[in-house]
Amino acid sequence: MSFVERYLKNPYLITSLIILGVVLGFLSFREMPLNLFPDANYPKIAVVLVWPGASAEDVEDKVARRVEKELATLDLVRKVQSSSRDEVAAVSVEFEYEKGLDSAEVDVSAALNRIWASLPKGLLPARIFRVSDATAPVCTLAVYPKPGAPLDLAKVRQLADNELREALLRIPEVAQVEVFGGYFPEVRLEVDRDKLARYGLNLSQVISAIYAENLNIPGGLLIRSHDQILIKVAGERLEKQKLLDLVVARTKNGEIHLRDIARLKTLYAERESLFHGNGRPAIGINILRPEKGHVTVTLAGLHRELPKIKKMFPELSFEVADTQENLIRTSISNMIDALRDAVVLTVGVIFIILARWRMTLLAAISIPFTYFMTFFGMRLLGFELNIVTLTAVIVAVGLLLDDAIVVIENIDRHHHLGKPPFQAAVDGTKEIWLADFAGTITTVAVLVPILFIGGYVEKILRQFASVLILALLSSYVVSITVIPLLSQKILRGDARRNAFERLLYRVSEGILEPLRNFFVALFDFAVTKRLLFIGPLGIGLLVLSLKQMPLVGKDLMPPMDTGIIKISFETEANTSLAQTEKIVNQMEEIIRETPGFIRMATMVGSEPGVISFGAERTPQQGLITVHFIDRFHRKETIWQIEEELREKFLRIPGLRYVHVYDFGATPLSSIAAPVDVMISGPDPKVLDRLAEEVKTRLYKVRGLVSISRNWTLEKREIELVLNLEKLARYKVSPLELASTVRAAFSGAAASVLRVPGEDGYVIRVRFPEGERRTLSDLKTLKIPTPEGPVPLNELATFQEVRTLTVYKRQGLSPVVDVLGYRYTTAITHLQGQVNRLLADLPLPPGYRISQEGESKHMGESFSRLKKALILALVLLYFSLVPTFKSFLDPLTIMVAIPLSLIGAVWGLLIVGRHFCMPAAMGMILLAGIVVNNSILLIDFIKRARAEGKGRREAIEGAIRIRTRPIIMTAMGTITGMLPIAAERALGLERLSPLAVVAIGGLLVATLLTLLYVPLFYTLFEDLKKKIRRIRGNQ
Repeated sequence: MSFVERYLKNPYLITSLIILGVVLGFLSFREMPLNLFPDANYPKIAVVLVWPGASAEDVEDKVARRVEKELATLDLVRKVQSSSRDEVAAVSVEFEYEKGLDSAEVDVSAALNRIWASLPKGLLPARIFRVSDATAPVCTLAVYPKPGAPLDLAKVRQLADNELREALLRIPEVAQVEVFGGYFPEVRLEVDRDKLARYGLNLSQVISAIYAENLNIPGGLLIRSHDQILIKVAGERLEKQKLLDLVVARTKNGEIHLRDIARLKTLYAERESLFHGNGRPAIGINILRPEKGHVTVTLAGLHRELPKIKKMFPELSFEVADTQENLIRTSISNMIDALRDAVVLTVGVIFIILARWRMTLLAAISIPFTYFMTFFGMRLLGFELNIVTLTAVIVAVGLLLDDAIVVIENIDRHHHLGKPPFQAAVDGTKEIWLADFAGTITTVAVLVPILFIGGYVEKILRQFASVLILALLSSYVVSITVIPLLSQKILRGDARRNAFERLLYRVSEGILEPLRNFFVALFDFAVTKRLLFIGPLGIGLLVLSLKQMPLVGKDLMPPMDTGIIKISFETEANTSLAQTEKIVNQMEEIIRETPGFIRMATMVGSEPGVISFGAERTPQQGLITVHFIDRFHRKETIWQIEEELREKFLRIPGLRYVHVYDFGATPLSSIAAPVDVMISGPDPKVLDRLAEEVKTRLYKVRGLVSISRNWTLEKREIELVLNLEKLARYKVSPLELASTVRAAFSGAAASVLRVPGEDGYVIRVRFPEGERRTLSDLKTLKIPTPEGPVPLNELATFQEVRTLTVYKRQGLSPVVDVLGYRYTTAITHLQGQVNRLLADLPLPPGYRISQEGESKHMGESFSRLKKALILALVLLYFSLVPTFKSFLDPLTIMVAIPLSLIGAVWGLLIVGRHFCMPAAMGMILLAGIVVNNSILLIDFIKRARAEGKGRREAIEGAIRIRTRPIIMTAMGTITGMLPIAAERALGLERLSPLAVVAIGGLLVATLLTLLYVPLFYTLFEDLKKKIRRIRGNQ
């Protein structure tokens, strides 16, 4: 007794398991987290180092350079980059996927410990941050004081840094909360220069007095026989109200208090950053998910607790300034609609071709069983519902019905032979289940290499391949269990077609019969001109098609219209933050007037340690994220909106550059721009000259927009040239002089005023603003010496110099990047123009140009895909060999694969899509799909030959009988992919080339298979005869 017969006689166990799988699958579908795309960024560790008072040049030379050199020695490092500005160095090291973040963090920490003693004194402890997809915030909140509330943004910032942040961190689904906005409250002591001189004091004395008066000092341990107790001298006792009573110095005339020489103010520190929410000054709060967490899970936790948090802070107003939630939920909803459409269309096409409502109903019933079992498998594997996984589910529609129909048709055939429903189900399933399994395995075989391909390709496509494999295996299980069971009920009764079905059958036959006659006649003619059809026509058409690939163009991933725009900009060097904010206000006004505007978040500058808001921007640099209504509800494309905004922004005076680009303009966050020409070499002045020349040439590239450099030599600085002889004469060290200048003009943090339950206030000492505005104020600054105060211009001369706006390094060398963006032009089309324009650029010795944009990653990814395709073909071949017990028949079957490439290339060219990673995946998938039609033909021919029919008669019979199932299979698969090709969901532009390739390839391969597979069969048959004849003659 066969498995099928045993199961159908006692179906309870397996049926229960299947129903359980369906129920669990339904629950899994309801509970599965949502995302737009799978996490794919390389693991990265960022190190932020702060050296108070140091210039950008010193930070780059004495900190960033040394840290880079050490981090570059770590295992599995892809690249090390650094960005240095005044006082701050940000060094990032990117690792291969094989390096986990935990291991990477430990290695980076150990590397810093090894070199810490060699780094400058005064460097604050390094802050190490893990950077991954989870670093991108799931939501950005803008927090303002409500109208009439007795709060300013400094107080809001204080609340956000303390009580509000703690309340948000108590949400279990939230991993981290980062606050941004530049309003740091501080206690400022503004020292009067004249009074200071009158009392014969200097700023260093004032700072030292405050520091000494407000200090906790450990006093060691009191060790006893049974315990030990820490001894602490509690010196942190300053209070704001009594601060001015502090004694600075004692003279013969009495004590000098702070009130005698300074005024006390509670302000906020000089801002290096600002945040606007929806066009209003605010404090920004980023909500981050756990590294293994999910976007929608964290958002659900935030939505659950935020109303309670709002009640805790009634004086604050909360707005969402940036979130991907609407995009994700709309996109997934669109994908579910596309899946519904694919199922309806495919079932409709199958019904038209089969012209049997009972068989179509049975096939349709198999779909939910298969899908819910697939969803259960996805849940077990920890997958999300995203565009990639749901595309696989939609692609599977036609393939699932193919499995079901093969079994249904065979059961129906046995039913037509007069067998009872039970016996027809047993015999029909038993006869086909091994062949059906072989067909499933051929498709699975071509997908397996994607699971182990490595790199970015695997990160994106692994889930696609896995879900498709799950769906195919689930479909096979359903086709040999559920369908035979249900067929006994659905297919019983009169097997003849009703009137409507007969009408449909006549219509479909009216189309298919001329097609059969055409291909039979064409084969009869072609077999007499076999070499002509195989050589000049077949191979020639394939070569001609592949020659069109340069016209098609290549991308790593296609651009997409999600309704989200990023605007990166920089004002002129030395622009104050206040002036930059005025320019930002103009930009925001333009954005608000743009039709379809929803919300925006604006960030200018950066704050050390606040990674999710950006760690490397200067006060002249900013980023605006803008949300518009989705593309289904507006007339203009996102690229048209970008062009309009760019033109308006460029009219604003004071902007050095502005980039306006779509969300996802680069598939990886580590790719700075689609086109990134990086110039490396030792001398910044030479790099500046070369970058300007490269920038000028890139303006000639058609399709390239927003061309800029990531630094210039435009920053103005006043450089003090010290007179070392006078310094020696007055017994003043360069360090003492520099400390005095810095304290007077930038201020010096003397101590921290502790406040219970808060982070405390920095006590900053400096001159009032009116006494530190001009060059004259600098020159007349009194420098304390043992012989009395001396004006600074007695000890140094002054000159204005131009220096770098920011110092950039990569690969242990100074670099400058020239960046360019695009709308929808293929990367290869842009890169080809770039290469031609830069080919004759003369480079001095020691300087080199490299392409760091999308093209660099594209080469690596396509190399991996090429290997995957080769391995897929090898696996496919050897999966066919045991099925046909031949080494030549699989080659005949695989003839369909190059035929499909013809349709794939022309499909991309006609529709206007570029060849990209999803398109390559479509070609690999095609290899597994199109061979199934060849298998149907070759299997029939071999069976007919075994029954004693002649070769031509067997081939003509195969063409006539197999045309309907071949057309039906192809049309079902094509119809199922139409919603993907039509980009029926937000973000689906990324994967639509996969469907375009599959549809074009299937259309052409299906038709040409009916001619070329029989032709190659005759060719290999004749070849075998010749070989036997030669061996016989020997």
